[in-house]
Amino acid sequence: MGLYDELAKIVGNKYCSDKDYINISYSRGLDPVLPEIIPQIVIRPESTEQVSEIVRVANKYKAPILPRGGGCGLMGGSKPISEETILVDMKRMNKILDIDEDNHCVTVQCGINWSQLNARLFDKGYYTGNMGPGSGLAAAVGGGLSHHSGGGGGCAKYGECTENCVDLEIVLGTGEVLTFGSSASQYVKKPFIRLGLGPDLMGIFLGDNGTMGIKTTATLKIYPKPPYYAGKTYLLEKDPYENSCNMVQEMMKMGWTNHLGIYDYFFTPPPSTMGITVENLIESWGDISGGVVFYVTEAYDEKILERNSEILENIAKKYSTRELGPSKEEGNITNWFYGEQGHWQIYHALFSVMGPDYFACTTEMKVPIVKFPEMLHKLDDWLTKNEEALYEVDAEAGVSHVVMLDHNSCYIGSGLSATHDEELKEGVIELWRNQFEFMLKEGMVLYMCGQIGSQVIIDSRVYSEEYYNFFKQVKKLCDPNNLISPGKFRF
Repeated sequence: MGLYDELAKIVGNKYCSDKDYINISYSRGLDPVLPEIIPQIVIRPESTEQVSEIVRVANKYKAPILPRGGGCGLMGGSKPISEETILVDMKRMNKILDIDEDNHCVTVQCGINWSQLNARLFDKGYYTGNMGPGSGLAAAVGGGLSHHSGGGGGCAKYGECTENCVDLEIVLGTGEVLTFGSSASQYVKKPFIRLGLGPDLMGIFLGDNGTMGIKTTATLKIYPKPPYYAGKTYLLEKDPYENSCNMVQEMMKMGWTNHLGIYDYFFTPPPSTMGITVENLIESWGDISGGVVFYVTEAYDEKILERNSEILENIAKKYSTRELGPSKEEGNITNWFYGEQGHWQIYHALFSVMGPDYFACTTEMKVPIVKFPEMLHKLDDWLTKNEEALYEVDAEAGVSHVVMLDHNSCYIGSGLSATHDEELKEGVIELWRNQFEFMLKEGMVLYMCGQIGSQVIIDSRVYSEEYYNFFKQVKKLCDPNNLISPGKFRF
């Protein structure tokens, strides 16, 4: 019995394939500029036990494994790096195992996507707070936890999705199954908190880009969904970078998430404002030459909402040119974004401008809020410096949006937009890597890494030698044969 037969025995022939005409779809993601390598086998488990058996068989044959959730990664995170790969498609593991309303937690299999999960929670009056990544309509919970995902909604109030994980079950590279968080205690019957049993070992598997183990189940915090919300959209024509930053900093001084209830704050710089194509918004935004800010605030009491809205409006008016709206057709995006669940349809404005023949090579980075205007200006300088090289590969560069995270940080949705011309891809990748390295050396921190970002981190010597050696030792402990996602972080 060979590798394929042993794997098919675990899940059945229906859920195991070595046929190119099926497996070719798994060579693709949302980053078509990177090489498309067809995995040798695709397998779709439905339980933690099956994942464990798959990993044990892979060890027997020394075959590399790549876990894949929704396939929504923008940096090659869910695509094979070698043809020998066993690709583990986690989408069958999409069950909600427990909605614990007493402890405000939900336990799920990690193949479930964020929109499917939140749709169920909405029916009970809850949400996950952070709605996952910007690609959350299809992105899996496991993928969101493998990156420090945010942006799909709720980042300003709840932070990244990894901050809301309290329990995590992992299949290590040996096939062993471990649980981290409060359930690491054999006496805890229901998970309820992440910390308290010693060091935070769960953190090794959060933001690991799928390198340390395969996420099988997770427990996330859930929150009662406030019944009241409001939001405004503003045009910033003069110094939009600086004025957007000044606006949010003044809001921060007043406790923007706790006291003012801000759920989200987005800044879309020029010319990306033209890419917002929500029904009639393209008509009302199409002639705008400045940047646009919108925010959403929510509350459990109508009077509190009114008070907070008044405070926020007074701040926004100090730094903006004028208010857009109040209707959606007149430019106020907030009701569509929050009330009509448009969270995951706002990305990527810059790439929408370019048209359907272009794709995104994103370099999304996190910076302190106070520094994002400086970083946007530096990205403009990078664009000017590389204008000729971009022209040669038929690509554009810019910033699509800036999304506020909780506390003091934001992430910048930057990157390239390029055509599908095969002859130009090598040049596009070179420029993509160049922008990654430039931003990292400016002190920015990656929002997600995937294949290309994790490799640039190592190639650019972002880590100290001591740090990287420790990282490699932890990897070897979790995955002795280096079978899970080999190639990332140059493992």
